[in-house]
Amino acid sequence: MNIDLKNNLIMALVGAILATGGFLAKDYFEAEGEKEKFAFELHKKLYDEGATAIKSVNKSYSALYSLYGKSFGLTPIELSEAHNAFSEAIEKYSDYIDELERYGTTGQVEVGKNHREWLWGVYAEFDLHFKIAKQVESRAKDLLLIDDVESEHFKFVNKALESDIKRLVRNENRIFYSIGWYKKPVINGLEQYLNYQFREALGIPATADMAKSINSLPELSGKSNNFEFKEKKLPFMFAEGRAFHTPTLEFEGETTFFEEKNDALAHNVKIKFIALAIENDKQPQEELSKRKLEAEEAEKELRSSSKGRS
Repeated sequence: MNIDLKNNLIMALVGAILATGGFLAKDYFEAEGEKEKFAFELHKKLYDEGATAIKSVNKSYSALYSLYGKSFGLTPIELSEAHNAFSEAIEKYSDYIDELERYGTTGQVEVGKNHREWLWGVYAEFDLHFKIAKQVESRAKDLLLIDDVESEHFKFVNKALESDIKRLVRNENRIFYSIGWYKKPVINGLEQYLNYQFREALGIPATADMAKSINSLPELSGKSNNFEFKEKKLPFMFAEGRAFHTPTLEFEGETTFFEEKNDALAHNVKIKFIALAIENDKQPQEELSKRKLEAEEAEKELRSSSKGRS
């Protein structure tokens, strides 16, 4: 092979290799660009879905928590709708976290799970009160079904009802602060931390407020975990204005008036639960109607007997 022909062949082979390499490099960068675009769109989708789910959770939380600032001695009927809505919102958010585990980053999944755990912790507090309220309603029904109001059994159940109502209101007082003042600020901070995880994946810097909220998380979680509510001597008086009190407030000095009002408020809650038991259960309705008829018949017989003697 002459030297010119050999050189031409070498140059042709080199050109072919370089050309192929060029196509490979182009394909590689295009593929990497598509992957980055896919990841960006995926994280944006997850970010938007999370924002929608969290908005629903926060809205249902606000509706439920606001009840504790407006009233006290809350009954199951007063709580039921908001209580169920909050539970359903967390369930949907939990489904979202399951999806996040499939496609999210390690940071997103860890923060999302932590956020969900704190939300379930708040729900557990609300659910405890709801269960106590149902127990009080059941006790009120038991009291109504006792025929002899002078019996020891009636006195025992009546005293138990009053004790249950006091426990209900004391628990309300505690969770009003435990949730609203301590747990919810941690949840809000974790929400911002989750937002940060997505913003970082999308190449969006954190805001100053977001950074401040995230940096305060250790302090806020410490306060929440260490919070202890001191039981009040006058729980009903305290409950009436708890939306305006600090959790450490005590009624000092001459408290005779406050004690009397506390007893009156407790009695009002008792009457509310008894009325609820009558209104929403046929059994006490029928029992009370039966007693009324019996009393009317007894009165008629007494009148008839009196006329006969005269």
